[in-house]
Amino acid sequence: MSLKQYADLQAPAVSDPTKKVYQVVGVRVHDTVRPMPPQQKLTAEQLAGIDQWVAAGAPAGADPTCAGVPPEPTTPTAAWPENCDAVYKVLSHGPSSATSPYMVPAGQEIHPQVSVPAPWGSEAVQGIAFRSITDNPAVLHHWILYGPRREFLVGWAPGKDESAPLPADVGMNLAGGNLTLDMHYNNLLGKEAEPDNSGVEICVLKKANFRKYTAAVHMGFTQFAISIPPHSTNVAITGQCTVSGNTPVTLITASPHAHTLARHMKFSVQKANGQMVVMHDAPFDFNEQQAYALTPTVQLAAGDKVITTCTFDNPTDRTVTFGENTGNEMCFNFAVYYPMGSLNCGGFGGLGGR
Repeated sequence: MSLKQYADLQAPAVSDPTKKVYQVVGVRVHDTVRPMPPQQKLTAEQLAGIDQWVAAGAPAGADPTCAGVPPEPTTPTAAWPENCDAVYKVLSHGPSSATSPYMVPAGQEIHPQVSVPAPWGSEAVQGIAFRSITDNPAVLHHWILYGPRREFLVGWAPGKDESAPLPADVGMNLAGGNLTLDMHYNNLLGKEAEPDNSGVEICVLKKANFRKYTAAVHMGFTQFAISIPPHSTNVAITGQCTVSGNTPVTLITASPHAHTLARHMKFSVQKANGQMVVMHDAPFDFNEQQAYALTPTVQLAAGDKVITTCTFDNPTDRTVTFGENTGNEMCFNFAVYYPMGSLNCGGFGGLGGR
């Protein structure tokens, strides 16, 4: 629902046309599952001010355009490389034309998998930058692009529009062949089918210009055994895996992923000598998911234990378990590492070697 103009507040709400948008605002600021604002709770005084304003019918101020208010500072986005050998797009409509977007049925939550021939053909290339093409955020939950061997290439979730910058000597492995764009749409509240043509734009290097190190994404830092009791708070779900192999591994990003009940993510490494290294330790919000560059990078060797901890609140009347739907939960760290194929971390349902 748009909030760009004062008139938008007086419009019927998309989720409940019997209410005005300002009335939905009044409910949302008190939501403990998906709080707004997501990172910093409003004070009791601020909430009381909003409640009074909503109760009065959300009257306009002296300057409803807010023309005298300075704009919020913006966070600079990662620069798009100037040395791309080619730039490709992979979209959810697949091989069809851009005039035929994917149609998401009304009242449904679906997970279509779109088979897409790699636009770079059969040759292998290195991806050095990725940015999401988010066509219809009203129904797009997340997407994952898989390679021909079902290897995770790149993904998107709300808040994560561009990939974390790669080091200058690292490129992501992108194999040729048939790709799979795994889409997750949620149109449960929709009254009609919604079109979507989301996907990803990729800057690649051809073999002659490959960077020194070829990286890949590790899917095994996770825990599938999730069981969050009803009306519970601060439930920590933890999993760990032990690194094996003779090749040193360098982790360069951490990318937390969960659903709407997750409140905090912590990823750490217990070195074989007992030293504890914290990779990421921060609050989590479904609408603000990011890939975090590890500065400095984290080195893994045989015997190191990687520990993944996700903390949840569950205000519902049911036990929440692992699953793909919005009402289920996940606990993932999709970590980028190099050299490709060097990271083996057993456990987690057999995903450790991917």
